[in-house]
Amino acid sequence: MTGIFSIALLVLQAILFLAWMILAFRWLLALRADAAAASGAAMPGLRQSLRAFRRALTDRRYRTERRRFGLLTFALLGLSALAGLQ
Repeated sequence: MTGIFSIALLVLQAILFLAWMILAFRWLLALRADAAAASGAAMPGLRQSLRAFRRALTDRRYRTERRRFGLLTFALLGLSALAGLQ
């Protein structure tokens, strides 16, 4: 039974990591687009990028993404801890 549980846990971790990775890249690309729009250049500088990151951590617009990202992160950490207990 532990073999089936280990495989199921690994598959669940892979699915959650894929969702986490997609959400992270979507969020980072949205932040880059915000920084580019604020700077008016295709390649925003460090100042505009840092402002975009700060807004992403505080702005209501990104609240849903922050919550999803946090929940997925804690779920992955929990599954990793569960896998370590076996």
